[in-house]
Amino acid sequence: MTIRPIIIVCLGVLFTSMSMVSSAYCEALNIYFADVGRANATLFYQPGKCAMLVDTGSQESSEALLSVMRKAGVKALDFVVVTHPHKDHFGGLQSIADNYEIRELSDNGDTNEDEEGFVAYSKLQFSLPYSVLAKGDSWRCGDLSIEVLHPSAAFDTGDDYNSRSLALRMGFNSFRLLLMGDVSGAGERKMLQSSQEMESMVLHVGHHGESNSTSRELLERVKPKIAIISNGKEDLSRGVSQQVLDRLAANDVKTFRTDQEGTIHLRVAENGNIRLKP
Repeated sequence: MTIRPIIIVCLGVLFTSMSMVSSAYCEALNIYFADVGRANATLFYQPGKCAMLVDTGSQESSEALLSVMRKAGVKALDFVVVTHPHKDHFGGLQSIADNYEIRELSDNGDTNEDEEGFVAYSKLQFSLPYSVLAKGDSWRCGDLSIEVLHPSAAFDTGDDYNSRSLALRMGFNSFRLLLMGDVSGAGERKMLQSSQEMESMVLHVGHHGESNSTSRELLERVKPKIAIISNGKEDLSRGVSQQVLDRLAANDVKTFRTDQEGTIHLRVAENGNIRLKP
């Protein structure tokens, strides 16, 4: 049996100018990048304070996601955010709703009635507390802060749903994580035109690591130390782009992939240390 090492990264040196130590005890934040095949599902769990899911994987992968949530100890979900209307991002929602209370569902407001399962998904929008998110929105879940970096409500890409995928920047004391959803191509270029702060210790790579995502310019703005790629083994023709891997390597970014490691668990302590155990 191979024992994988636990990687410990101290953020204190990187963020000395941003010392934000809370005087009250802050429960650690657990982040699970679930192995749901070629789909996205990321769970944020701070026991007793916050349980939040960004994307729900596909319908076919819902049992794998439920298993991650059970093992984490989740009892209910304060927030579920669906980044855009593709079934590999919303398809598991019905199974989640059948097993957990969802206190608020949010997405970018796009409709995609041609997508398999979207009609059922839209019914859940009416049966749950529901809100639409856009650039500039922000909120808190426990000690986790969430900021929407993309898209603006006015950004129109027709039926290019990936370019209008939500991109979220998560903050926990000095730690930052940028979730790109499926933002790529025109959407990524639009994001880069803004002057908003993007620097983040961890980057969840956009569009499953396809070649039209994660440009050199994005990496220069984000300056990540760690990248997570959600992809699956089931469709080798749509694997992670070597171009993206090369760009990450050229920027000295340590990369982890769910298609190779399985579910990836990242634990963020109050002092800014992170432990990432594939």
